[in-house]
Amino acid sequence: MEKHKKGVFLRESSGLVREFGILDALWFNIALLGLLFSTYYVASTGPLVGGNPLLGLILPILGFFLVGMIFSYVGSKVPRVAADYVYVSRNLHPALGFVGNAGYFLATVPLFMGITGITLQTFGLIPLLTILGYYTHNLSLIAIGSQIDSNPYLIMTIGATEIVIMSLIPIFGNKVYRVFQWLAIPLALIAAIGMIIVEAVVPHSLAISRLNDFALTYANVTNLYANVTSSNVPVPAYYNIYNIISLNPVYVVGFSYIINTVYIAGEVRNPKRSMPISILGTLIITGFIFTAALALEYNQFGYDFTTKMMYLSIAQGTLPIPTPYLDLLEGVASGNVVLGVLFALASILQLLMYLSAASFVGSRLLFSYAMDRIMPDFVGDVSEKRHVPIKAIILSMIAGLIGLTVFTLPVTSAGAFLLSSVAVAILMLFPMTILSIAVLKTEKGENKIRTVAILSIIYLIYTFYQYLTVPAIGADSVVGYGILTGSIVILFGIFYIAKFVRARQGIDFNLIFKEIPPE
Repeated sequence: MEKHKKGVFLRESSGLVREFGILDALWFNIALLGLLFSTYYVASTGPLVGGNPLLGLILPILGFFLVGMIFSYVGSKVPRVAADYVYVSRNLHPALGFVGNAGYFLATVPLFMGITGITLQTFGLIPLLTILGYYTHNLSLIAIGSQIDSNPYLIMTIGATEIVIMSLIPIFGNKVYRVFQWLAIPLALIAAIGMIIVEAVVPHSLAISRLNDFALTYANVTNLYANVTSSNVPVPAYYNIYNIISLNPVYVVGFSYIINTVYIAGEVRNPKRSMPISILGTLIITGFIFTAALALEYNQFGYDFTTKMMYLSIAQGTLPIPTPYLDLLEGVASGNVVLGVLFALASILQLLMYLSAASFVGSRLLFSYAMDRIMPDFVGDVSEKRHVPIKAIILSMIAGLIGLTVFTLPVTSAGAFLLSSVAVAILMLFPMTILSIAVLKTEKGENKIRTVAILSIIYLIYTFYQYLTVPAIGADSVVGYGILTGSIVILFGIFYIAKFVRARQGIDFNLIFKEIPPE
């Protein structure tokens, strides 16, 4: 009798379980997108670019509708962990599949986890202490917030503690993770809508009066509004077509993460239905929140004042109050300590949730590379009790700590914030553009999806060009180019080193990438 020949994979099944429903998948997308982080980014970076936010939304929402269709299609067709990686590596080229997907890993885990270790303090803890101190007239709380803001090593210590604790939550299994997600994401949505309502109902004169009072209490500055508006800062035109188009990469910092569900496609129930709903649903929700937050910010505080205030704070670092992210601005404008605390606490919880989500998805990507023998075999170990790759989760946590160290040593919260654009550029160049190319090459008889792929490629290449040329975005720098180029070179190196090592062990990579990974 002929003996059964074992395949090239480590196991006949992945060991993962399909436990995510449609709402779980939607919450996962929003968690990893960093809803409040992305909203604050749009509301603070948009003014540096200028342009009408309603008109500026048109190009990115149309472009990412195309991208969302591509990822929904692939996630439904190849419902496995890291579906885009599986699809590209099997249909285009194994190295491109790995580098594209691992580019996403670099952006999501070390880069954004590192940035989040900083912004948890600048978006959440410091505004919380500042708001509480302002409303309770407790200057010591404001002083503590200022001390944290000025001490990079204290920020790094607090951030490292947060990364370690939150990164380990996925170890306890998907049920525990989903419970935390169901607490954090609805609260983040409530806070986002709450800030938008405050922007809509608190009139300009009252918002300015309260901000002036806050500046007087915080920094003993009389009439902050007059000081800012009289400053010699150029104001970008509101209806300038270049400025409007340049808002595209600002929105894309958030939109680029609407596709997260594809990375956990092996753990989502009914992927043909869950993929498009979670991906395109996230696009609609965030499109509304980002645009409303920025447009109403201009309406409440005035376009000229807002652009000058953000420039003085983010570009020059001379504004005498903490960086005026939306939670701080609307916490002050509301005139209500409960709302102010809610906005800050929701920011903290949502950013903590991001750390868990990044560790979760990072571990699944590392797991998929181990299944294909690019990573060491132990990375692919899955707990039989909890159905999660515990060792890969720990490695993701370590990667996040490395990212935190890199971003904290030359710390400025605004600088780390702007470098998130480099991460998005990495995201777009590979997973999105290359996946679209793979669809165009592979789906010969599917004219509709191939047309979507062509339009998606054109849009993504243009947007990537914008990331390299629009100064306010942050990737237009020697450091940005260096991180981008160096990351790509290193990832190609990892793939070909792994291929060489496995060849020495008698494992043929060519056979691995002719098979679809097990369920």
